[in-house]
Amino acid sequence: MTSTTAPKRRRDRAAREREILEAAERIFGERGYQGTSMDDVAAQVGVSKPLIYQYYGSKDGLFLACLARLRGQLLDTVADAVMAAANAEDALYAGFLAWFRFLDEHPQAWSVLVDEGMLSAGPAAEATDEVRAAFIELIATMVRMNVPADRPADDDEIQIVAQSISGATERLAIWRTRSANPPTPEKVARTLQDLLWHGLHTLKTS
Repeated sequence: MTSTTAPKRRRDRAAREREILEAAERIFGERGYQGTSMDDVAAQVGVSKPLIYQYYGSKDGLFLACLARLRGQLLDTVADAVMAAANAEDALYAGFLAWFRFLDEHPQAWSVLVDEGMLSAGPAAEATDEVRAAFIELIATMVRMNVPADRPADDDEIQIVAQSISGATERLAIWRTRSANPPTPEKVARTLQDLLWHGLHTLKTS
């Protein structure tokens, strides 16, 4: 009996955790961290609040779980798109396109990733910084792939470009969410790709 019920319980818990995280992501995204309560999430999923505390320990724990889930999904999506591209130039476009499409398909994701109520201090602020750092490193890898072999860029130049792109994509994401008629992910990705592709070919070591 135990051998058949234990796997089922594990599946039930995994499904319930997925439901909780999906609901929490929506509510955090709509109301922000400060405006979200564990009661809100429990009511949305149809479970008891003590069960959520059992799984995540606190609202901070729940927020961090949402952040970790989104981080994994976002980075995997962008990395897969980059790796599947036919060449280095296409990889730039594919990476940018995957980023903006992900945010369009997960409209609360951006709010959760940069919720201002959690950015000042604490583990959630650190986790948010880790998301940004991981994305910057992915961008730096894309930049290294695209620097012409006859004009190698040094590490400082790579970081300057990667940090600049990270800031630009964040601002573009915010702008698009607030715009009544935002440009398509394809248009934004193509414009960024054109800008970066030409810029990379002007880099050279000093």
